[in-house]
This record gives sequence, structure tokens and C-alpha cells, in this order.
Amino acid sequence: MSPLSRAVTGGNSVTLTSPANPQKGDRLTFHWTTDAPDSKNWIGIYDGDRKPGTGTAPVWAYVPGDSGDLTLDTSKLSGGPYTAYLLAKDGYGILAQSAPFSFAGPQTDTIVLTSPTAPLEGDKLTFHWTTETPDPTNWIGIYDGDRQPGNGGSIVWEYTPGASGDMTLDTSGLSGGPYTAYLLAKDGYGILARTSPFSFGVRPVIPRPHAVVDAVTAAPQTAGSAVSLHLGGLWIRPEGNAAGSAAFRRISGPSWLSVTAGGDVTGTAPVLPLRTPGQLVVGVQDSVIGSDTLRVQVPVRGGDDRVQVKIASLNVWDGGSHVDGFLEKLMRVVLTQGLDVLALQETGGTVAQALAKALGWQSYQSDGSLGIVSRYPLGSVVAPTAALPAAAVTVTLPGRRTIRLWTAQLDEADYGPYALSAGKTAAQVEAAEKLTLRYKQVQALLAAMKHDLASDVPVVLAAGLASPSHLDWTSRTASAHGGVGKLRWPVTDALQHGGLTDAFRDVNSNPAKDPGITWSPVRPTNEGGKAEPQDRVDQVQYRGSLKVVEAHSLFTGWPQPVPGTAANGWPSDHAAAVVTFSLNAARG
Repeated sequence: MSPLSRAVTGGNSVTLTSPANPQKGDRLTFHWTTDAPDSKNWIGIYDGDRKPGTGTAPVWAYVPGDSGDLTLDTSKLSGGPYTAYLLAKDGYGILAQSAPFSFAGPQTDTIVLTSPTAPLEGDKLTFHWTTETPDPTNWIGIYDGDRQPGNGGSIVWEYTPGASGDMTLDTSGLSGGPYTAYLLAKDGYGILARTSPFSFGVRPVIPRPHAVVDAVTAAPQTAGSAVSLHLGGLWIRPEGNAAGSAAFRRISGPSWLSVTAGGDVTGTAPVLPLRTPGQLVVGVQDSVIGSDTLRVQVPVRGGDDRVQVKIASLNVWDGGSHVDGFLEKLMRVVLTQGLDVLALQETGGTVAQALAKALGWQSYQSDGSLGIVSRYPLGSVVAPTAALPAAAVTVTLPGRRTIRLWTAQLDEADYGPYALSAGKTAAQVEAAEKLTLRYKQVQALLAAMKHDLASDVPVVLAAGLASPSHLDWTSRTASAHGGVGKLRWPVTDALQHGGLTDAFRDVNSNPAKDPGITWSPVRPTNEGGKAEPQDRVDQVQYRGSLKVVEAHSLFTGWPQPVPGTAANGWPSDHAAAVVTFSLNAARG
């Protein structure tokens, strides 16, 4: 357009005629008159307090003649206010202007706090913004409390040119709250959009490096045998600490035990068994900050003494992703509960290996869900397949004994108790269960175990069955199962008929008194707000020359229910199924 031309006065007007109350998306019609007609007169719309000549009109058209009606495509405008100007001869001379008007309806201009979603003191915040009215001088400003733009300066701000984008603001000096971020127009205080109020939480204190536990008990050592125990992985350096290392040293203990700077306890056990374990006190000094002591107990057994082994089956819930500090918490469970062997499900292909490395133990880790961790040597591995989600290892125990350990995670779809909650009868559910992939898998599992079950080597199955037990659903437990009494759950019934014994029910024969529930310590209700069925879906079963010393379900502390599980000390949404077995030492 040509340079600014002089304003013309006289009988000139421009009026919004339709619609009287514009909505977002409307096309507006104006009636105009002029006593200075020209083929290059025009009507332009400007936003806010902008005047013709200060930037381009977002919508405009020529209006030749001395009067008429003009419909402009204003469908992309929103909010307001706007003003329509009748302008002279391809210039910016104002012949007339309308009263200000705005568009009602939802705004598509947005600003959202995207990262982090729960700010802590010291964080820099990132916002995503979009606008239908981009301008190089649009900007984002943060205001505290209930202050609005124009009421004092913003605390932090930055220009946001373009129609959309992401902007990170240096909010590292802010604390408390609430605050609100505003998307503002053209170096002014016209609000295009605003965030929900947000605040900065207090940043947690970073724990110093420390030992996972203050006492460790080694596996019983046979008299006269070599002792080897690794402590290095028990020194934890929480995220946020400076890089460093730990040095271990002997403080006190029997002469037959020593410790290296790297945390390896070595020695030769006495030739005669000990009534009380040897106790070694180890000091730990961190190279940056922190020190601690560890008390190491080393039992010494006779070569002909009975052997005990404590086995647990545990689902680690999506690889531990729902609990902060998961690996440290799992290590603490293993060491404080005196577990010897763990059959793990939902490992994400990593947990078994990571846990074994930290403990200085042995492991088998599948590419998928299953893993086994043991303080004793492992061998003769059978890996899971697509058709059979089960794995097996041979565990070599003291006393020249071995056990064959199987683990599995059966399919969870079409979970039977949910069908009962939905109104199905016990007979209907039992029939439907036999059509599930889970039931097909347990039959394949028994076929795979057939050779082991027929051998003289004791067999243990520690597994997630995704099914209740037929031994738990009786007339005496009907009140715990929605009034449903006896139900012969096909999965556990098949295991019993296959020659396996339920270790928990072997020593806890009253299901009403000892339910042994493993699902779920953190899910008292389901997503619909109804009571979640509680059952013993994780089990340890066995066959062969094993004696069950004790069996229990295990979770520690007072875990908070989902979704607030991050700070829980217990690292899963399942309880563990734990069994202590004993067996005779091998002869000869």
C-alpha cells in the first residue's frame, strides 16, 4: 500500500451489522458510507489498541463507491477487542472506525507447563504455547500470587515469536507459589492464554552414600571350605552425589576372615563347625563423603548337617519402575529377610542381572520377564519360549545337594475373580478358565517339567500363576470371595494332579485362618472403585525329598496404595511367596 494519506472528514461511517454478537469462526458484515468515494478506499481490522499504519491488518478488503455492505473472512480471529477502520486511498488515513468488538467462544491460544510437571526448587520450567495471532513481540511472563499482567513487572519473561513453540524459562530462583504463566500479545498486557497455577516443591535432601544394611549373613559355609563374599555392591551412592568410590577395611573379627579394599571377604572356614557364626566388623569409607560399618556373619556347618534353602517368588512390577530407589529396596528385602534364591517375574530383561551384580550372587536373566537370582551356583538352564513363559535352572547347594528350580509367569488375561465379580457363576468361571491361554500354558509347563518330576532331584516351582488356588476357595472361605464357596481352579488343580505340592498349604492347612494373599498389598480397590479381589496368585510348589520348614507371604512396612507407590519401601504390587525347605546332605 501507499504511504500514509491524509484523513478525510465528513459523512463517513463504518458499522458492524451482522452478527450483532460475533462468535469465534463467524464472518462479519459491515455497512459503510463515505462522502469521499475512491476505488482504493478500504476497510481493515486491527486488534487491541493498534492503529492503521502500525503493522498489517489481519483482514482487509477494498470498498469502492460511496456506501455498501462488506463481508470479511474473520473466521480465524478470536478473542478481542478488534476495531474496523474505513481508510482512504490505499493508505492509512482514517475516514471512520467502528465500535470495538470481540469474538466469543473457546480460545485456541494455549500455554501449558510441560516440564517438569511437578516443579521443585531450582528447576527451569518449559512451556508449550500456541496462538492464532503470532507476532514477534508476543511474550510469556510469569506472575506470582494473584497478580495480573500490567500490575507490576513479571518475575521472568521471554519473547515467543511464531504460531507455536516450546520455551524454557530460567525459574531456578523461584520457590513456593502459586505462580501463573501468561501468553501476552505484542509487547503489551493483552492476555492470549494462561497456565493453571503452579508451585515449586521443596527439593528433597539427597541422602549421603551409605550401606544398604548394617549386617549381612553369608550362606552357611561347610567346615574347612573356602569363604568368598562380595560387599562392594552394598555401598549405595544415591543420585545427585558427586562421583566417588568406597574403601573397605577390617575393624575386628576372627583371624580366618579378611576383607580387601574392594569389599571382598575371603578366608577358609575352620575345620570344625561353629555353634555361633564368625563375626567380622568391616569399616567403609567413601572417597567423597560418608562412612559406615558392616557386621558380617559367617555360619560354619558340618559336612553332614541338613541343608536349608529359603526360596521366594516375586513379581517385580514392570521392572521396578513404580517405586523410587527400587534396586536398593529390593536388595534390602533380600538381605534382611535372609532369602537364598529368588524367582522373579516382570524383570524387564534386567532386574535379575542387576540385583545379582549388586549382591555378588549368581543369576539367570531371560530377555523378557523371567529371572533367577541365587547365592548358590546355577547351571543347566532352560530358557523360556514364546509358547511357554517358563525357565529352569539347577541350584547347587552346600552338602553336595542340588534342586531343580522352575519359574513361570502365566498369562493374566481373563482373570477368573473378575468374572465372578461381574456376576458369573462358579461353574461358568471354572469352564471359562479351561479355555484360557493360562490353562494351556500350565499344561505345557507340566509337560516341560515331566523329566525333572520323574527324577530323584527335588523340584521346586516358584511362579506367578495369575490364578487363585482351589485349596483356598472352600465353603469356609466363601465370605472372603463374594459368597462363592468351593471352586476348583483349573491351573492349581492341574499342578496338583501333575504331582506337585503347594508348599504354603502344606504347613498352613486352614485357608480361612491363613489366606497367604499375594495380590495385592497396594490395590485394595480397582479402577472402578470396587474392592479388588485378594488372592494367593504367587506360589511355591514342590516335589521330592524336601521338607517345608515354614512358608509365608511377604511384604514389608505399610505400602501406600496405587497411584502413590513411589515412596514405598516394598518394591512391588505383589507380595512375595516365601518357603524355607530343608533336605539331607548327600552321602559319601
